Amino acid sequence: MSFISAPSPEPDLHKLLLSEDPDDALDKRLEDHITMSLWSTQQHHNSAAYFLYFREECEAWRLSGSAVAIQTYQDFLDLVEHLKRTRNEKRSAPAVLDFFPPLRAADDEKTPTPSLTEECTSGQLHWSLRHRFPRCDLVSATNSIFLTVRLWLMLNVGSSANLTLFPGRSSPEWMEDQSLDNFIDSCFPVSEWGPRLSQWPFSLNAYNLERVGGFELVWTDHLADHLYLNEDLGTISIYHHVHVLRGLLQAKSPNQALPDRLLTETLQTLALIIPRANRDCKTWFEKVHNKYAKYAENIDHGAGDVELLHWARSTEKYKFWGQRLITIKMAYDASEPKNLGQWWRDRRRRVEWYTFWVAVLVVFLTIVFGLIQSITGVMQVYYAAHSGQSP
Repeated sequence: MSFISAPSPEPDLHKLLLSEDPDDALDKRLEDHITMSLWSTQQHHNSAAYFLYFREECEAWRLSGSAVAIQTYQDFLDLVEHLKRTRNEKRSAPAVLDFFPPLRAADDEKTPTPSLTEECTSGQLHWSLRHRFPRCDLVSATNSIFLTVRLWLMLNVGSSANLTLFPGRSSPEWMEDQSLDNFIDSCFPVSEWGPRLSQWPFSLNAYNLERVGGFELVWTDHLADHLYLNEDLGTISIYHHVHVLRGLLQAKSPNQALPDRLLTETLQTLALIIPRANRDCKTWFEKVHNKYAKYAENIDHGAGDVELLHWARSTEKYKFWGQRLITIKMAYDASEPKNLGQWWRDRRRRVEWYTFWVAVLVVFLTIVFGLIQSITGVMQVYYAAHSGQSP
């Protein structure tokens, strides 16, 4: 007797994107569909960190009160496809804005602005945007584009109201006369810094940066902040969404927005900073990951398991991240140990390391032998003073 497995139910793409109603929340089927739509891959089992980011961004945008002209998850995915097709058009071009209902004039006060708080029946949510809203204003359309790019490409562009909810992130500006490609180029300029060394040293890794250099490695969800060194705070930002990078690479769409070289370089910088063959780095990463055990999806576990390609230590290969890597290396080389623990782990200058610890050993032994000699002298005086007394 044969059994035919029932097809899995289709995801409800017409749930509200920015909603506090639990019924509109992402479920597994919806996550799988979004993963397949964005990255053309079914390898969704490691996407927990991305969808945590997805939920936080949607909630932050809802709380900011910034109006948008998209309502459902289907609207979001449709707008992604539209932006792929028009990525060479200016943001304010008719070809880009054609996705939305006709824009109302700035002085037209009779037509209400569409909003996600507007009441819609479940049946109406299946309608196209043009049927749901006869008119749309430019602010809502622009905000919709910004929100979509934030969720799709993880670039922190858009409403200034969100900056207070995510302090510390950079906020690149997408000008009206820039296309999506131009905007991405401005976020990731190709560096003409010129190699100053033949290859990246093995010592340039997360364990040494934190335990020896005294830097704090912080995880970021914003791709443009990857490898950013904040010298005032002593922090280095690390973009950890390996699943997203691999998914975008695997998609290989002719309309893919982020350059393949950028995605590959980003993966290789993770392999450099957190080398999986380095025992200290692997132990360090596991401790960091376990530190958030209750919220393990905060960090993509794949960040500590990226294969280092044969060319990855060549400095001239890094056109996008080379300048930031050399900045980190120079700051690391210039850093000085601040406590005995850092002095012990700092083997960058072997002669100085041996000299320092020999001096520490000499001082320690001098103190110990001096203490022993003092105690012996006290004991001799004590026994000499009591040696003449009868028992």
